[in-house]
Amino acid sequence: MVDKPDRNKQISIKINGENTKFEEDLHVHDWKLGKEESAAGEEKLEDTGFDWNLPDDASVPPKEYKKINYVNGKKKKKPKSFNHPFNESMNLIMSIIGAVVVGAVLGFGTLKVITNTDGEAAPAAVLQDGTAAGDTGGNETRAPVQLKEISTPVLQGGVFSTKESLAAMRDSLSAKGINSASIEKDGQWFLLLGVSADVETAKLLGEKLKENGTDVYAKDFQLSAKEIKASEGEKAFLEKAGGLFAILAEESSTGVVNGKVNESAAATIQSGLKEIQGLKVGQEPIVKMKEAIEHASSQTLAIKTSEEAAEIQGELLTYLEIYSSLQ
Repeated sequence: MVDKPDRNKQISIKINGENTKFEEDLHVHDWKLGKEESAAGEEKLEDTGFDWNLPDDASVPPKEYKKINYVNGKKKKKPKSFNHPFNESMNLIMSIIGAVVVGAVLGFGTLKVITNTDGEAAPAAVLQDGTAAGDTGGNETRAPVQLKEISTPVLQGGVFSTKESLAAMRDSLSAKGINSASIEKDGQWFLLLGVSADVETAKLLGEKLKENGTDVYAKDFQLSAKEIKASEGEKAFLEKAGGLFAILAEESSTGVVNGKVNESAAATIQSGLKEIQGLKVGQEPIVKMKEAIEHASSQTLAIKTSEEAAEIQGELLTYLEIYSSLQ
């Protein structure tokens, strides 16, 4: 016989040394019912089970994401516009006119270039050692020209520190009918009264001037080489006129002393005169030099008296003065 449990039993628990009484009612449940509830709970756990995803021990680096620019492959369609036939005709006409104008401008420019370069290319203007680059003056191209040093026997009337003091002396000589030239050299002004082919003839020429009360000194006189800009015609003139100047200086100084010239030099003078007369020069100083040498040549061919020879000396002094001032 089984003893029934005493439902009035109590459980005693000590907490912190003190007895605490608890009363607990024991409930008896049907074990079959509990089994069914337990089975139903398990089914529910199976249906609503939770998966635990635990991270791996090895660290996985984060994925790198790159920005992708998507291009829309669809092109926008331009709205169709209706072109009036008149507008199309005007566009065609304007295009033709523009093409004609552009073609005319290009053609004119090409023709201008061909015209300027059609002739023989101008070489570097050289008397001694020149260079090629040049500029345009008037209608002719001017290039650097190296002028040679000039050395010629002269009659020197004096040396002055200023141009004004020389001018006063020159005016007094001009009143006596004596030709002269003023030339600046090394910061001083030289008064020249005659030119010759050699110093001995220059001394004889000086004796004639001393008869008029003019003191002179015969000596060799040099003008340094220098560079100027000149055209091809001017360059050729300066080359040829230099040789002709020396012949005319000799003949005119002899003419002043003896009253006549060497007839054998006439052919050389005439040939040289013909050559320089055909040359074209444009710069005013060189034009005056050309006139002076042409007059001196023509007068030398017809010289008959000492007075006429003295006039030739005046033309040669003018030539020498301008030559010294060329820049």
